[in-house]
Amino acid sequence: MSEIAERAYQSIKERIRGGDLPPGKRLVERSLCAELGMSRTPVREALRRLRAEGLAAPRPGRGLVVARLSPQELAELFELGLRLEGFVARLAARKKNKNNSQALDFIIYEMGDVLGKQDPDRAAYIRLDREFHLAIAAQAGNERVASMLGGIMDTRALQQVFSRYSIADLRVSLAQHETIARAIDSGDEDWAEAAMRSHILTGRAAGGA
Repeated sequence: MSEIAERAYQSIKERIRGGDLPPGKRLVERSLCAELGMSRTPVREALRRLRAEGLAAPRPGRGLVVARLSPQELAELFELGLRLEGFVARLAARKKNKNNSQALDFIIYEMGDVLGKQDPDRAAYIRLDREFHLAIAAQAGNERVASMLGGIMDTRALQQVFSRYSIADLRVSLAQHETIARAIDSGDEDWAEAAMRSHILTGRAAGGA
């Protein structure tokens, strides 16, 4: 893959991951070329790679779209996330420190700012949600586990679930993030794990998985 095609690929992938291109959204080559300021060749190459990786899929009469996870795939990811993130929260509480607590508090503040607007930017909230969970994984200090969690967060699961959230659901999510941060900051490992598991289960129910 050429350098410019790699840039196109990373840019489109980031938009998918961040929710700007949600599941089911058409990936129109001409529009992407205009948005990225690139010719068709690198964009076409990027789309081929996204399709090969399962992030994009052809749909009759619609061309290429951002792929959706099947109900089974979504359920499997939630089950993995439930077990993995509970463990990550426990480790983060064990290794709590002031700087990490402040980082989580700042992300929560930004989430509140997004939801405080008249028309909340869901894509911005998704990006902050991902940042929050990965910050906890970094605080846990286990690189292998953090890498596994990053892989889960890079799937379409977040975008697909959040697309079904109401604003009320997002506010519940924010309140749960606040509880998770308090639990981790307290150093109470059991509370941190329970708070995270409750958050994942609530997300699963709200997202219809």
